[in-house]
Amino acid sequence: MKTLKDLVVVVTGASSGIGLATARQFSQQGAKVALIARAPDKLETLAAAMRAAGGTVLPVPLDVTAEPDVAAAFAKVEAELGPVDILVNAAGVGFATDLSRCSLADFRRIFDTNVTGVFLCTRAVVGGMRARKSGHVINISSIAGKTANPNAPLYCASKAALNSYTSGLQQQAAADRVRISTVSPASTDTAYWDGRQVDRSKFLTAEEVATVVLFVAQQPDGVLIKDVDLAALR
Repeated sequence: MKTLKDLVVVVTGASSGIGLATARQFSQQGAKVALIARAPDKLETLAAAMRAAGGTVLPVPLDVTAEPDVAAAFAKVEAELGPVDILVNAAGVGFATDLSRCSLADFRRIFDTNVTGVFLCTRAVVGGMRARKSGHVINISSIAGKTANPNAPLYCASKAALNSYTSGLQQQAAADRVRISTVSPASTDTAYWDGRQVDRSKFLTAEEVATVVLFVAQQPDGVLIKDVDLAALR
């Protein structure tokens, strides 16, 4: 397995859920981790806890949908930690939608975060990765991007778009030995559910998903796991 010690890892959506669990696990492996999310106070608290455990951590408040801010944030990461070796795009949003009444604002909120945000953050690093002939982008998608459901069709559509984007980028970056992967979990116990009354007892945990993200990242540089689907056995 590839060592992650001293690699520069950026995790978006790092203030909660899969992003937070992933950032912690990378830090425990000795990676230098940049935490990206919109909540500066929460990021500072999380960074302090991870530093106390011996980690090298940089909190970077950012709305991943804001193009100029994304460029500035990644410039800060490179200036303070070095070139990005691994990007985990875990920032995401989703909620139940009735398509006959859904607002354009809700449509844009889902697609801007789940698709545009991934595009902007990936674009900020993938050029450098291709120039160095090294790097890995891991996008957190969802089983819902492969099999839609009637409760959150816009979320499903955004993840399907993310899957196609990832597949195209995989093909473009392969010649430069840059790895592009997708991790597609089934229902996971995170803030996505936002108080909805659902039985989470059979859901994946954020830590379980993060363990798989870590496994994907730890493969030898010549090995690409293109996509992995996750389900809970409860």
